[in-house]
Amino acid sequence: MLDDARDVVADHPGQTIIGDNNYYGRAFEQGVAVRDLTLLCPARKGEPERAGARLFRPLRQTTESINQTFKGHLTWNATAAVLMLVSSCAYWRGCSR
Repeated sequence: MLDDARDVVADHPGQTIIGDNNYYGRAFEQGVAVRDLTLLCPARKGEPERAGARLFRPLRQTTESINQTFKGHLTWNATAAVLMLVSSCAYWRGCSR
């Protein structure tokens, strides 16, 4: 992942990467450190709490809130589209409801 985005890493040194607890291992963390990046991710079971752990709850809550908002809009738009389609079909068929 980091090798594929060399230009991004080179153009913006000192970035913070946010990941889940599946990004781990000595080799990965050394690669992050060599590139002058900071890894922000939750601790895995048995690991001590990492720096920035207090940021994950508000970040997760914000992300979930945004996702729910989009889901609500998509559901509403789909429902409105179906209602418009049904009403236009009824109109063209001469049906009244």
